Amino acid sequence: MMGSNPRQYVIELDGVVYRRSGEELEQISNVKDVQGDTWFISDLESAISRTMTVETPAKYAEVMVRKKLQETGEFDEPIFVISHDKRKKDKNTTDIFFTAVPARLYHRYLDEIKAHEDSVLLFPLFSVLQGVLRRMRHPKPVAVVFRHGRFADLLIGTGKAVLYANRCVAFDTSEEQLSALWNMVKTDMTAAEAEHRMKVDRVLLLNWIDSGAEPEWSDDMEREILSMEEEKLSYNGQEHLVSFLKALDMQSSLKAISPPSEKSAYYSRQCLPSLNAILALAALLCIVGYFWFAQKADLLGRQLAAAQGEVVRMEHEAPMEEIPYKETLAFARDLIRYRKLPSYKSVLNDISEALPKAMSVDVLKVDYAEEAVNIEIFGKAKTAFDSAYLGYEEFTKTLTQRGYTLAESKFDTDIRESEFLTRLTKEIR
Repeated sequence: MMGSNPRQYVIELDGVVYRRSGEELEQISNVKDVQGDTWFISDLESAISRTMTVETPAKYAEVMVRKKLQETGEFDEPIFVISHDKRKKDKNTTDIFFTAVPARLYHRYLDEIKAHEDSVLLFPLFSVLQGVLRRMRHPKPVAVVFRHGRFADLLIGTGKAVLYANRCVAFDTSEEQLSALWNMVKTDMTAAEAEHRMKVDRVLLLNWIDSGAEPEWSDDMEREILSMEEEKLSYNGQEHLVSFLKALDMQSSLKAISPPSEKSAYYSRQCLPSLNAILALAALLCIVGYFWFAQKADLLGRQLAAAQGEVVRMEHEAPMEEIPYKETLAFARDLIRYRKLPSYKSVLNDISEALPKAMSVDVLKVDYAEEAVNIEIFGKAKTAFDSAYLGYEEFTKTLTQRGYTLAESKFDTDIRESEFLTRLTKEIR
């Protein structure tokens, strides 16, 4: 059971970092200024959140999204793709809902989390909106809209799948621009309805301290406009009614993208009060049990001696049983066959020693069959095509010389890097 301590929230929106303390909201410079375990919700600065259909199996969906975003010029630097949800459409097609962020920015956030003295759980903003969408449990498509500053984040879907995601942006926070911003949101919803051949009949609005008035189309008869429950917060001496924090209370800590070590530390601290109570109760029971067993020790000793004597007598009287040698022999043969299969460590060593410096492995799958071990390797070569392909040929040649059989080999390239897919087999000899 988790501890009863209230969550501590740090929220980063539009380049401003806020800390919620009770009914107070204050601006801070960085999450490092906060002590104690923290939930850190961020729009990840220049990140984008989208839905996309990619022609690839689900396990390679992030790789394909990264490639498409760079090819279209939306990012001119290496990026990291955070997958919120992936759904297999058919054998080689996947629907993915993701947030893409520059790799340097993503690793900066992780470094800040690791350097923090306490546990920090990091949540991308759109994963929070996805949590709200799932909690609505509406059978038909609904929209969640979160307005803050000159931005409006839009998510459309059902409790099972996200159909559309986008951020609408106004030039400034003037009344005219904010009115145009709401019209952008409405236009996006209409376009999503046409693209997915569905109807959004319910819209849930989330607000922040700078959200302003509700949209003029809040009386739209085609859609039911709802607002999440608000709570009172004080910021810079002024009171605000804010609903976004209620959305945070709905979230599961499992949706955090912090490193596993941070999650483990957080869960451990949350369980500590309950664990201490259990240990105290266990200690009390041990003390009571000690005195009870001390009184019964002599009786139990006599009963044990009698039972041991009965066991000895039964062992002498029991008839000899035929040894099941056939099963034992089959087991021994299986052991011999398994010992001939290469170990996982030896497979890793073979691949590492054969892999050139310019090449890296993203996905490694090792499957032990009855008479062979099957290996699938997916990776990249960040160098010129000529040297990358020569290195790949040397890589496959080295592995075949070590007893592996090349079952499939694919090598693709573009301007910046090359990708390869290799399937190998090594049989019992």
